[in-house]
Amino acid sequence: MPASSFLPTVSVCIYTCDHPEQLRHTLQSVADSTMPAHQLIVTDDSSGYDTREMMRRDYPDITYLEGPRRSRAANRNRALRAATGSHVLFLDDQTLLGATFLQQMTESVADDHLRRATAGCATPLILTGTEVCQGRRGVPRKPAFLGHPTLDYRRGERLCSVLLHSAVFPRELFENLSFDEHLAVGYDDLELAGRAVQEFGYRIEMVPSAVNQRLPSVSADRPCSASDASRLYVACRRYDHGPQHPLKTAVFLLLALPHDLAHHLRAAGLRGAGTFYDTATCLWQLLRGPRAAGRQGAAGLGAPLPRD
Repeated sequence: MPASSFLPTVSVCIYTCDHPEQLRHTLQSVADSTMPAHQLIVTDDSSGYDTREMMRRDYPDITYLEGPRRSRAANRNRALRAATGSHVLFLDDQTLLGATFLQQMTESVADDHLRRATAGCATPLILTGTEVCQGRRGVPRKPAFLGHPTLDYRRGERLCSVLLHSAVFPRELFENLSFDEHLAVGYDDLELAGRAVQEFGYRIEMVPSAVNQRLPSVSADRPCSASDASRLYVACRRYDHGPQHPLKTAVFLLLALPHDLAHHLRAAGLRGAGTFYDTATCLWQLLRGPRAAGRQGAAGLGAPLPRD
């Protein structure tokens, strides 16, 4: 196909868990898009059957899949196996697709494809938009030293993170990568975006005018040992590149672990030492590799990660 006629197609993958009415609103927002999705996939981690019955009754033409019921990362990996578009967008039942979001993203991808073909450049592209929640605009943020994604990018700085539910990924990326199912929610996508840039040479660009609406969470994610361990692990992966990477990783752990211990002791007294021990145990299992972490569950305490 000539470069000038390339038109990306987007598989929209929607995670849902026990919120059938919110899912209905998300599906309606996709139906209202100025550009139709190439494919719509719903992956369901619900504990009951209400969502399945709603999908079969009211949306029989939409691809519906039972989810693995382990984590959102596992759910996304399940959806990816069914995706057929050139690109993938991940939503959930707390996100409403912006009316022009897909149109803006596909036009940006097509323009970039033409520029790269003309210049002979093969650097692949991930696009991230923005989101609005209760009137506040959300943008991608970079991790601070201890791994919390709280810092603003400077003008012109290379992006290494996305807003997951406003990001469009080339599907070919997932021939080499998948979401790490052992990481807590929020850090699986941070790890994947960082690896895409650092290890596979992808660019991340922001399209500020492409906006999705984020609904207030009905169940806030609570900090836990698995989340702290995932944050530290992803930070280690970030430092584990470039010259002197073993030294950088070691220095990071020598500074970060005492900081986390002090934080837990201030927050919970001596009980905080037990929480820190759980975090360190989980981190050690993650650093040893997914197979080791999987033997005792991602939380490192004989149980899976908390449902998100």
